[in-house]
Amino acid sequence: MSDLIELIVNNGIGIVCVAYLIFFNLTTMKEMNKTMQEISTSLKLMNQDIEEIKEKLKKE
Repeated sequence: MSDLIELIVNNGIGIVCVAYLIFFNLTTMKEMNKTMQEISTSLKLMNQDIEEIKEKLKKE
């Protein structure tokens, strides 16, 4: 703990900001990335369904 305080005192608030950004990236952004991938997969499936419907309508 004293090493952490000494690091902050020696290097200023910048080191705290960098540490927070690393933490944020490893936690929140990972969950957001997972959600975005799920949304992307759903949109691809919907697009395939739309294309299939268009092809069926063209044949009629």
